[in-house]
Amino acid sequence: MTNERRDADAPRHNKKIKKQKSFFSLVNWKWVGTAFLTSVVLSIVLSLLSSELLDYIDVIFSLLILFFFIALGVTFDIIGLAFATADPAPFNSMAAQKVRGGKTAVRMIKNADRVSSFCNDIVGDICGIVSGSTATAIALKMVAAASSQRQIWMNLLICGVVSALTVGLKAIGKAAGLNYSKEIVTFVARVVSLFRPEFKSGK
Repeated sequence: MTNERRDADAPRHNKKIKKQKSFFSLVNWKWVGTAFLTSVVLSIVLSLLSSELLDYIDVIFSLLILFFFIALGVTFDIIGLAFATADPAPFNSMAAQKVRGGKTAVRMIKNADRVSSFCNDIVGDICGIVSGSTATAIALKMVAAASSQRQIWMNLLICGVVSALTVGLKAIGKAAGLNYSKEIVTFVARVVSLFRPEFKSGK
C-alpha cells in the first residue's frame, strides 16, 4: 500500500515542480523597459522646467515650485499605496451597476503593480530627486553673495529641511493611503474615466 501511495503521489509532485517558474520569467520586462524610458523622459522634462524657471524668478516663487514638487511626489505616493492595498470587491459592484469610475478602478486594481510602480517608483522618486536639486539651487540663490562656507551651511540646512518635510508628509500620506484607499481609488478612477470613457454612448 505504501508503494502504491508513493506511485500515486509522484505525478502530483512532478506537476508541482513543472509549475515552478524562474524569477526572470515572473518579471514583466516590457513594463520594466517602459518604466525606464518614462523615468528618463520625466526626469529630463521636470529637471529642465525646474532649472529654467529658477533662473527667471525670485526666491519666493522658487520655494513655491519646490513645494509643488514635494506635494506632487507625496500625492502620487498616496495614490500608489491606495491602489496596492484597495479591496476590489466594492469596485466590482460599481462596475456591474455601471457607476462611473467602477470599471476603470477594477482595471487599475488588476494592474496595481504597474500603477503603484508608476506612482511610487517613477513619479514619486523623480519628484524627490528634482526637489532636492531645486532646494540646492534655491540655497545658492539665497546666499549668492555670501562666503563659500556660508553657502555650504545654507545648502545643508535647506536640503535637510526639505528631506525632513518630504519624509514627514509621506508618513502622513501612507496613513491616508491605507485608511482611505477606497475613497482615493474612487476619485482617481473617476478622473481617469473622464479621459478614457468606460461605456459607449447609447448603452
